[in-house]
Amino acid sequence: MLMLRVAVVVLPVVAGCTGNIQRSARVPHPGVPLSAGQPLETPAEFSAGLSNVTDIIKPGVGDASQAVEVPATEMRDELRFRLGQRAQLALIYEQGFGATSQQPDPTQAPIGPGEVHGYGVSAGYSFPTSTPGFSIGTTLEVMGWSVPYVEYVTCTNCVGTYTIIDHGRANPMTLGLGIAPSYRSGRLTYFGGAFARNHPTTQRKEFNTDITFSDNGDVRDGPFNVLLHAGIAVELERWLSAVVVVHQDVVADPVRYGPGIGLALTARLGG
Repeated sequence: MLMLRVAVVVLPVVAGCTGNIQRSARVPHPGVPLSAGQPLETPAEFSAGLSNVTDIIKPGVGDASQAVEVPATEMRDELRFRLGQRAQLALIYEQGFGATSQQPDPTQAPIGPGEVHGYGVSAGYSFPTSTPGFSIGTTLEVMGWSVPYVEYVTCTNCVGTYTIIDHGRANPMTLGLGIAPSYRSGRLTYFGGAFARNHPTTQRKEFNTDITFSDNGDVRDGPFNVLLHAGIAVELERWLSAVVVVHQDVVADPVRYGPGIGLALTARLGG
């Protein structure tokens, strides 16, 4: 793992050094799977879209002890495979665009350039009901992330005061759990539900602590956030459909969000 460390004043880091640490990390934006919860109609399908198009309301501080930047625009692509009649397995790729990142607190440490990347897999099952067209979709998702961080380390018990700026990447994991009741009528599918996933984060400041360097900037998997969502899927052609979903994160830890919008196109394969 490549990291850049720049000493403002170049002095050796001596054993037993104590000081202050300030951190910040660019982490994925909360979003929901861009699917309607119905069983797949063909052996496979590919979905490409944005789990969050942009932040209509700038994210605010939820937990002042944490420091994260969040890309306003986050891409989510999925390749789904049907298992049996109503189960599915999916490969997932997400990317948060660093150029769209926002700081909930403008005084937190700036991270600089860098994209957020996520790779994962999900499994789901769409349960039938006694009502024709009405199904209850479920999702279990695991993602691994590559997120940029910055760490400012200031030694306070040395001969002279100096600061080291440490840029690197951390690899938190997230677990996602979702439920999405949906109703299909002709070319339209109406759906909604809830999706919970970890929100990676890092502690903003530490004072008078033993100074050590790690390769993860103290980035942690973070607390579960819960998003409520509602959407509609429209069949444009037999092989192509579009999804629009509105979601709201109801947990303000570590960030307080406004409503978000997701968009996707889904192509049916092998049908």
